[in-house]
Amino acid sequence: MLYKKSIRTKIVAYTFSIMLIVSVLFSIISLYNLLTLRSFFINSSENVFESQANHYLEDEVESYAKIIEANLNIKEKMCTSTVNFLSNTKEPTKYIPNIYTVTSKDLDIKGIAFLDKNFSIVYSYPKNETFKDAIRQIKAHEYKKFSKGVYFIDFYLNKSQNAYFSFLFPFKDERYILFEIDPVGIFSILQSAQIKPMSDKYLWMTDHKGVLVFDPKVKEHPLITLKDHVDLTDPQNGEKLAQLMTNYILKGKTGTSYYTFHGVKKYVGYTSIPKTGWGLGLTLPISNLIEGVNKLNEQINSKTILMLGIFSFFSVITILIALFFSMWASNKIVKPILDATNTINSIIMGDVSKRIAYESDDEIGELIKSVNNLMDALAQTLANLGDINPKKEEENE
Repeated sequence: MLYKKSIRTKIVAYTFSIMLIVSVLFSIISLYNLLTLRSFFINSSENVFESQANHYLEDEVESYAKIIEANLNIKEKMCTSTVNFLSNTKEPTKYIPNIYTVTSKDLDIKGIAFLDKNFSIVYSYPKNETFKDAIRQIKAHEYKKFSKGVYFIDFYLNKSQNAYFSFLFPFKDERYILFEIDPVGIFSILQSAQIKPMSDKYLWMTDHKGVLVFDPKVKEHPLITLKDHVDLTDPQNGEKLAQLMTNYILKGKTGTSYYTFHGVKKYVGYTSIPKTGWGLGLTLPISNLIEGVNKLNEQINSKTILMLGIFSFFSVITILIALFFSMWASNKIVKPILDATNTINSIIMGDVSKRIAYESDDEIGELIKSVNNLMDALAQTLANLGDINPKKEEENE
């Protein structure tokens, strides 16, 4: 019995161990591949979302820049036409009130002034306008060429603390004509980029020095205008944003990046308007961008858990199959051997009548045939010995 238990135990143990090792290795490899695939899908989804967001932000901010530039060009062309008309009149100042009435509505022109060669006011309309902030910048040479014969004076605050910009035109008799313009139309374009509840994107603009001229009110911060003097090149407002403004936006580059402003991390598509030096940024909070990624990741995680459950189920089934197969294999191998052992023990006890019922072409089948043949041979030998013994007794008598 000890021998029988030892053989069966070893076969079951060996077979079960092999099957268990194979099952565990399969489960580990499958789990590794599953987790690797999950990580790949999550990273890929984040990269795709980020790539698409960057692509659309860059294209969209360039579109807004073209719209704003077109708006400026229209204002400049209309002012140029006005200057050409006035240069052909004997008393240009008498037409200014009518011109102002029309242009103040259509072009947001809030003041027209004639300046002498020293940039002092000769005539202004409305008469209460001093244009001192525009003239101060002109005298400080803080203006740039906008087009042929036209100069641009960047944003400044007037006496009412409103942000204006101006066009300056050389005029006959060494004089100049100054058109002071309210940027309300441009601010409307900037505001139109903030379309809620469809999107939390918003468009902001700086002057040529990187100071915010208009940043719409959003949940992260209130409305910011030129009078707040928020200089985005100042690292205190965000080191990454300061680098972005100094090294990219104010140098006329276009692209996408991210920055942190008032503690909120954001993606931005940025560009500039070359004629004015204004910087534009179309911003989208990263939390909004990754919201879709998080939803996709949740789906991936739920599918991963489901697949892990399926793998666990099949691992248990595999182990049970391994146990069943090991028991079956042990019976298939051990039972014929035990039958052969019992038959041999029967020979020792003098019983040569037993035979083993087992038919197979394998090695065990050959062993069983040999044992059965041995039993047949022994039985025949014993039978022959039984015939010989009576004959000897007869001869002795």
